[in-house]
Amino acid sequence: MNRFAPWSFVLAVVIGISAPNAECTCCAAVAIDHVQRSPKIALATPLLQTAKLPKQQLNDTTRRTSRIVGTSLDASSDVLTIRMELAESQSWMEVALFNMLGKRVKDIYRGPAQADDSVRDFSATVSDLPNGLYIVSVQGSTVRLADKVFISR
Repeated sequence: MNRFAPWSFVLAVVIGISAPNAECTCCAAVAIDHVQRSPKIALATPLLQTAKLPKQQLNDTTRRTSRIVGTSLDASSDVLTIRMELAESQSWMEVALFNMLGKRVKDIYRGPAQADDSVRDFSATVSDLPNGLYIVSVQGSTVRLADKVFISR
């Protein structure tokens, strides 16, 4: 093992010394001439070049997923609004509100739903429900989502 390899690496990196006549490489970035046993330093340029990554092509056929964008509660009118994006049309879909015991306390929507590029809103009044934590459940022919809602007035 050559005792000059770590020192020569530091010297090559910090000062930028290079010897283009080096005959072999002992480590990834240092070349040492073994014939004369003198530490000649050369940067291994193929290893230090900037990596060229292929450009990623834009793929406009990316698969969209259905998701609940957000929930909001208008405290003045006690209206709970669930905003959703649907990736595909649903032949049937129901949006319901469950308490923490798993009991269905409010049906918000039942019926078919068409998918489009916009966000859909589903609303219901929740004036008859007490303050607390609830689960919004969305079930459809190809979708099943859930989100938590905290009702606080």
